[in-house]
Amino acid sequence: MKYLKLLTVLFVIAVLLWPGTAYARDLMDDKVIFGGTYTLTEGETLDGNLVVFGGAVTLESDSTVNGDVVLMGGTVDSMGTVTGSMVGMGGVIQLGESSVVNGDMVTIGAALQRETGAQVSGDVIQGLSFPFQFNFPSETQFQDVQPPAFDFGPNPALDAVWFAFRMFIWAALAVLLVIFFYGQADRVARAALDQPLITGGAGLLTALLAPLALIALIITIILIPVAFVAVVLLGIAWLLGWVALGLEVGRRIAKMLDQEWAPAIAAGVGTLVLYFVLAGFDQLVPCVGWLPRTLVGMWGLGAVLMTYFGTRDYPASQDIVHAPRVTEVAEAGEPEAVVDEATLPEDGLASDEGAAEEE
Repeated sequence: MKYLKLLTVLFVIAVLLWPGTAYARDLMDDKVIFGGTYTLTEGETLDGNLVVFGGAVTLESDSTVNGDVVLMGGTVDSMGTVTGSMVGMGGVIQLGESSVVNGDMVTIGAALQRETGAQVSGDVIQGLSFPFQFNFPSETQFQDVQPPAFDFGPNPALDAVWFAFRMFIWAALAVLLVIFFYGQADRVARAALDQPLITGGAGLLTALLAPLALIALIITIILIPVAFVAVVLLGIAWLLGWVALGLEVGRRIAKMLDQEWAPAIAAGVGTLVLYFVLAGFDQLVPCVGWLPRTLVGMWGLGAVLMTYFGTRDYPASQDIVHAPRVTEVAEAGEPEAVVDEATLPEDGLASDEGAAEEE
């Protein structure tokens, strides 16, 4: 069907996205808006596809997009012409009176506001979700004619789109988290690297005991709100652990490329790569692919807990305090050991003097 082709195009374009890209490229190429705003002014033409990732776009009257428009969160207010199709995955698409869409109009979890006069030459498909469901009005009666059965089964294109969407969501969360809580994420990352066995063990122990504790809280009925708060805190700790490890991965990638990235960019890139590798392995080897991702998650969780959600440093080593000791002075003609009285406590000197008087 047509929308499967559109979703495939969506995936190809989404792969071109990179965390931290908050600008649009040249007008003679595809334009990517990541968390920013963009306006195609009246009479202006964009020769390429327009991809909006969490931004706000306005297409004024008599403006033209010679390609497809893809929305992944955010808003698109169109009063111009789109020669291709429009696809929305979350967010709001507004078609004004003078808007023209020569292709299809597909919304997946997005709101479509279409004014009178808006033209769509292709199909209009709304309310599409994962997995695809087709709902018919309850008053519709099917007697001799049965509705067609839609059985998509495993679809690599849709799986790829959904995988890419989750991957970029994790990267976006990492960027936001490090922007506001860089200090906490940095402490968690250092604790995980300095004490991998201790933090990993703490995360494993938490993963084993937390379900039992939650069940005990739920059984008491009155402590159900406490259980809910505990689940939220565990979720935040799991997210912070992943982002902290992604931050360290991003730093090492930047060092390998001999680059200096801002912490938010390093976190976004590192989390994207970390999720791509671990979740991709889970997709390729479903039977045991979950194990590496789970172990890394527990490692990060333990580091978060050992640093009290990144609010304090976890000591990598303990300073050893040496007790005062007797020094030997090897001088010519004086082989005896000389006691350094400055290093001994006063009570020790007193006890030595007392012992001398008794002798």
